[in-house]
Amino acid sequence: MLRTSLLLVLVLPFAVRAEDWPQWRGPGAAGVSTERNLPVRWSGGENVKWKVPLQGAGVSCPVVWRDRIFLTASTGRNNDQLHVTCHARKDGALLWHTRLLGTTPTDLFAPGGMAVPTPATDGERVYVLFGTGDLAALDLEGRPVWVRSLAEEYGPFRNRWGMGTSPILVDDLLIVQVDHWSQSYLLGVDRKTGKNRWKTDRDTAVNWTSPLPIKGKGATQLVAFGTYKARGYDAATGKELWSVDGLHQQCIPSPVPAGDLVIATSGVSSVGIRLDGKTGDITGSNVVWTNKKAAAFLPSPVSYDGLIYLPGDKGIVLCLEAKSGKQVWKERLGGSYYASPVAGDGKVYFSSKEGVVYVVKAGRAFETLAENDLGEGIVASPAVSGGAIFLRGEKHLFCIADHVR
Repeated sequence: MLRTSLLLVLVLPFAVRAEDWPQWRGPGAAGVSTERNLPVRWSGGENVKWKVPLQGAGVSCPVVWRDRIFLTASTGRNNDQLHVTCHARKDGALLWHTRLLGTTPTDLFAPGGMAVPTPATDGERVYVLFGTGDLAALDLEGRPVWVRSLAEEYGPFRNRWGMGTSPILVDDLLIVQVDHWSQSYLLGVDRKTGKNRWKTDRDTAVNWTSPLPIKGKGATQLVAFGTYKARGYDAATGKELWSVDGLHQQCIPSPVPAGDLVIATSGVSSVGIRLDGKTGDITGSNVVWTNKKAAAFLPSPVSYDGLIYLPGDKGIVLCLEAKSGKQVWKERLGGSYYASPVAGDGKVYFSSKEGVVYVVKAGRAFETLAENDLGEGIVASPAVSGGAIFLRGEKHLFCIADHVR
């Protein structure tokens, strides 16, 4: 019987150079870098190119465009003072600092305050979302272009640990997933004007996952997890196309592309889903594999050269075959994991909450290349750019590099 499938293509909605890391999980939101000569070992006196202090709460990931790095944070008794900062890639110097007033502070994850969502940039503007419900676009000098309060438009974000989803750029749209105790929804926002192109209500509750843009059969889709299901949407219209059952009630890990599959990891299992144009409930027809031993509540996995690397919440790391879901190896690295791994240059980087970054050789044979203690905890996922790794610790932003181009 002939099986019809398609290779999923990551959507890069603008001209991204290899060294740009423009949004959550980098180019295509995949967590994979194509760069070479990435650093393996570092310490206080080796390969730490620079570190600069950070103010306020925040676990948003650094995003990098050309010679600039963008971050968000929040301060104040209610974490309603919002901050967007821009640092120079060469030395970490602060280039500008824009302050915004949060409209509706809500429950939060204390280390992140209202600044858990990672910004996105297309090289013309920086797009930021905060747990206060505020969504904004700034130019590259920090001047606001447009600002919206989703909380005032659709109600406050009602989520016991705050808003965790990151805005994602797709073609000329900014995609925002809002899953909470009130009416959940997915927004397609015109990134130039800030106005809605479409809004799709979702039958979901509290989740903290971010959508994945993919292209199949010529049409761009958005894969979004939440409340027992993975769903696919038409990126141009917001129309729901398909759904798959089998996820956890509350989802934090984001979708991951793996060849012609999308990997759905949650607190109950990992699932490989083939997208071939079918619509409706495709659980019975398109779930290629399920591995109930490969579960994670917090970090997203990364797919690299045919293998999936998944850190569990308590220090156990699994390596699976992407095409079958079969376990290749299982090892204890130690520590606990909130940050999602990144991969590149034949290596996979696992950043523990305790501040140790484990560098593992990619492949079927487990080999630890280095254990690097940053000296402070890590919750934010790394960014990779220009031969360097950028790490947001509890108190500092670090540039790790053998050299910086």
